[in-house]
Amino acid sequence: MADRWPEAPPYRGRFADVVPHLTVAFSQDPGVLDEIEAEVSNRLPLTARITSVHLLVFDGTVWHDRAEFALRG
Repeated sequence: MADRWPEAPPYRGRFADVVPHLTVAFSQDPGVLDEIEAEVSNRLPLTARITSVHLLVFDGTVWHDRAEFALRG
């Protein structure tokens, strides 16, 4: 994506190296995160066919699904 839209670097270019990742949980409770990590780590590596990506925007309180982009290939 960064190659396609160089005028819009990830995180506004704040970081030299950006590692693509998948967020599977967001919580302030370490216990919740530990449980999720234990469940997910037994299923790695994940494989999937991705047909679209969603742009999520955080307004300071909640995340909103702003747009969906179909992938070709």
